[in-house]
Amino acid sequence: MIPQTKPAFINSTKSLPVKEPTDEEFECFRKLVLTELGLNWAGDKKYLLYARLQRRLQYLMLSTFMDYHDYLQNQNNGVELQHLYNAVTTTKSGFYREKQHFEFLRQEIFPEMKEQMIRKRKKIRFWSAGCACGEEAFNLAIEAHDFLGTKLTSGGGLRILASDVNTAVLESAEKGQYTVEQVSPVPVEFRNRYFDSCPGFQKENYLIRTDIKKLIQFRHFNLIASEYPIATKFQLIFCRNLLYYLDPDRREQLLNKLVDHLDDQGWLVLGITESGYRLNGMQKLSYCIYRKN
Repeated sequence: MIPQTKPAFINSTKSLPVKEPTDEEFECFRKLVLTELGLNWAGDKKYLLYARLQRRLQYLMLSTFMDYHDYLQNQNNGVELQHLYNAVTTTKSGFYREKQHFEFLRQEIFPEMKEQMIRKRKKIRFWSAGCACGEEAFNLAIEAHDFLGTKLTSGGGLRILASDVNTAVLESAEKGQYTVEQVSPVPVEFRNRYFDSCPGFQKENYLIRTDIKKLIQFRHFNLIASEYPIATKFQLIFCRNLLYYLDPDRREQLLNKLVDHLDDQGWLVLGITESGYRLNGMQKLSYCIYRKN
């Protein structure tokens, strides 16, 4: 957990009122999130900056966004930048979001993978890029385990990388604990087989079972980084509903990197609304699903 570090010069515990960002202050943060995260913020995002960071400024006893910008520039360890990342990134996720993709997995992708795993003894690697609270990664693990079976997925047969730049959602994802409402899209059969019910605060929660957790490695890194700390070639990459938020140049760079990290004949799955991209060396199939030539 990232420490809640206050500036050393602050002794008072009384919060200061935070002024809404001026146009100049917003422009400073617009450039910052573009550089650090590739986010494409239009002028109407000023409200988002204030809403998501007001409490952080109050905690740090800073009254203006320029004060906070200066504070960020004076931190050398990246801790406060991570607080910024966690505050401004969108973390919406859910089980069986865009269900068409999981139907395509079962109908088109998993049968071919199963044949390769049996006939060629091939190990399969998936990547949930921008995994948020982990539902997508666990969803992939559950569907693959059900279709391919324990024998093929165990012992390193299947491994799933789940990555995000937001450390808060990664911490939540690693727990694998979800509310009744969150698991409601999961078929009852899978809920009974792959989740354990556990008591939560005021209401029941569901916990992903250990054998499914073992299939997934959660890692923290930035998809906008110049290089990725991974050497694996993946047979399947999910990167859904993330490109929309990016600057066009960063979007193109990310897509090229994802294609580079695909194995030959690997599949790339984007969000259903993320259409219209031309990817070199990729064939578009359906529902914004592409296959490497």
